Amino acid sequence: MKKKSTLPLQTGLSLLLVVFIILSLVTFAVLSYVSARRDLSDAQQTADRTSLYYEADLSARITLSKIDQTLSQIYDGLPQKAEAAFLSECRNAFPQMQDNHLTFIEKMGDAQILQAVLTIQMPKDASGSFYRIEKWQIVTAEHWNADDSLPVFSSED
Repeated sequence: MKKKSTLPLQTGLSLLLVVFIILSLVTFAVLSYVSARRDLSDAQQTADRTSLYYEADLSARITLSKIDQTLSQIYDGLPQKAEAAFLSECRNAFPQMQDNHLTFIEKMGDAQILQAVLTIQMPKDASGSFYRIEKWQIVTAEHWNADDSLPVFSSED
């Protein structure tokens, strides 16, 4: 009797299983690498934006300190501590002041600014505050234009 010579089915099946597992591992490795690179890029962008914010914040606080010194000099130079005279001198010292509001900005890169709005006020006593911070926020410096070139919905059809 002759024996048939055929390849065992289990050898081919185990080879296919090993190839499938290797392809799966390579696929997951590539996906993990791409995900890690994207996470690194996002972290760097966040660190850059945070750094820009704190640089602008420091610069704005320096400006705020200078404003505080100027307001203190104005207050100390007044012969009588009247609010109208104080605000009049403040308007002379800060021509950009409008309705007791003083606004200044600090750049945060090309696309954003840090905007501060102060309300100038007469202090209650010599140790009081000369202003109240109304706004301290990041504002987009560029105008955003919506892309409406893709007709998604048309009511005329």
